[in-house]
Amino acid sequence: MSSTNLISALGAGSGVDVKALAESLVEAERAPRKERIDAKITQTEAKISGYGALKSALFDLQTAFRTINDAKDFSTLKATNSQSSAIGITTSSSATAGTYDVVVTQLAQATRRASNSIALDKTFTPGLQLTFSVGTTSTDIQVTTNTPAGIVSAVNAQTATTGISAQLINTGNAYTVVFNGTVGEDNDFTVSSNSNELTFQTAVLQSAQDAELNINGIDITSSSNTIRQALDGVTLNLYTTTTGSARVSLTPEVSSIKSNIQGLVTAYNTFSESVNVLNDRGSEVELFGGALAGDSLLQSIKSQVRSMITGDFTLYEDNVNLTDPQNANINAAWQVGLSFDRTGKLQLDEDKLESAFSQYPTEVVTLFTANANDLSVFSTDSAGLAGTAVREIDKMLRSTSLLTEQTTNASKKIDLYKADLEKLEERMKALLERYMKQFALMDSIVGSSNSMRESMKSSFEGMMASYTNK
Repeated sequence: MSSTNLISALGAGSGVDVKALAESLVEAERAPRKERIDAKITQTEAKISGYGALKSALFDLQTAFRTINDAKDFSTLKATNSQSSAIGITTSSSATAGTYDVVVTQLAQATRRASNSIALDKTFTPGLQLTFSVGTTSTDIQVTTNTPAGIVSAVNAQTATTGISAQLINTGNAYTVVFNGTVGEDNDFTVSSNSNELTFQTAVLQSAQDAELNINGIDITSSSNTIRQALDGVTLNLYTTTTGSARVSLTPEVSSIKSNIQGLVTAYNTFSESVNVLNDRGSEVELFGGALAGDSLLQSIKSQVRSMITGDFTLYEDNVNLTDPQNANINAAWQVGLSFDRTGKLQLDEDKLESAFSQYPTEVVTLFTANANDLSVFSTDSAGLAGTAVREIDKMLRSTSLLTEQTTNASKKIDLYKADLEKLEERMKALLERYMKQFALMDSIVGSSNSMRESMKSSFEGMMASYTNK
């Protein structure tokens, strides 16, 4: 008999719904086993969600550290100058924070010479030629328009070559031609002509000279009043000599740095809250609340991340003798206003941060970055507090990390649990088939017994009827 016919026939002889009875017995055996496996799957899926939430919080924290892990992240500088009328300051991205004493004792200037007076209506004999000598180089200039204005035009037409320009000045009853050279001592020049009609004043109106200044005790000369090479990324524009020493300070523009460090505080506290939820067995957060309660890896990561904030980061000039630290005054996060309150929440004291920048701007940059830029996460160079944190978190997020390994193992466990469910269903199917066959046999026996009972009952009733003539 087929399974369908067998099931349809069950109960026909005994009157009992043995099909429902068999299914109930199978379900009674299946339910607790399936419930245990389902619970394991749910628990393991929660762990995977928990590891995912932990990775996400770590990634956000790493992103926050990245905003302050390069020295160039602190390169927006604010320049202050005690004698701004004497010195102008501009900075580029390569400038570094620092304080400088600048003394300007002499400005660069150009030679200035003048012709003797020329009549207002003067016309020169054709063939007038001027000769300019700059150092060992001489240049002849032919005057094609034989007037004072023609002289100026001829000289200015060659300025790109000679570095000398000319001006025509009307003194009221005569003209004077003034010749201006290029600033710098090496650009001193002389001028002569091939005609007695154009002569020049013996005394110079102004002599060429270099700028002379002193920065932090170092003497500097420059052929220009725009000083670009003395300080990396800093241009000094000299307007006049200083009165004594001008104090020039380049300090990080604190508002953007403050914002980035506050972003780090927010990211750390979000990470810490996520860890607390993952570790709280009583958490009501769906998906992963309490999913990693008691997990040793969670506790290890929490401890490692906290130490990224609390550790000291002293950077030495000489790594062999460990002398002369670059950040002797600022070598820990608490010194720039980062600290934990009694609940373990990270907070930023902005006043303390601003004070640290004001007093030790270079050391603050060194603390976070070790004065490095664009280091690879695989580099072994000093990286500072933020740079080291970026590296350590990267290790936690790699495909070879313990966190990834735990996630992978959990996924494998779920596959095994699902395989156990399939095996359980196969066993329960076989058990139902066995129950069906057993109950079919029982039902057949009961049916046969009932049939015999009815037959015997009829026989006895017939016999009684014959004896009683009924």
